[in-house]
Amino acid sequence: MKKMIMMATVAVLSSSGMMFMTNETMAQAAQEVKTVSKDVAEWCTVTVPESAKIGDTVEVKVTLKNVKTPAKLTCDLHYKKEGGAWGGYWLGGKAQDVTAADNTYTFTFTLTPKEGAAEVVTVIFLSPDGKWDNKTASIQASFPLSK
Repeated sequence: MKKMIMMATVAVLSSSGMMFMTNETMAQAAQEVKTVSKDVAEWCTVTVPESAKIGDTVEVKVTLKNVKTPAKLTCDLHYKKEGGAWGGYWLGGKAQDVTAADNTYTFTFTLTPKEGAAEVVTVIFLSPDGKWDNKTASIQASFPLSK
């Protein structure tokens, strides 16, 4: 009987220890990502992470100012390599309908592995149809990749 009670106590302590670790891990995951806002053009402000790493899910927020509607807003990710050399296209975002002259739009990306990527470059543009070839305005904002 004493052995059974001791085993039950150990199981409860072990279970409590696991709960503490799980809560601690959850608190770390829920920490707010540090961001930086950049007034990159007269027509918008872009908010990006201060930095990110491969595997992270990141948000790029674009706050439009006095843009002509209707339009479509698109954000794609490109990258630069170590030393600043252009890497090229990385991930595409889905064009969003711009229905208000002043509004914030959010694009979410999961940073998949990309050989040689050292910096994320957001390529943001307005167009009537969401296509680069028909853009009416475009800007870039970037943030570094950490290891």
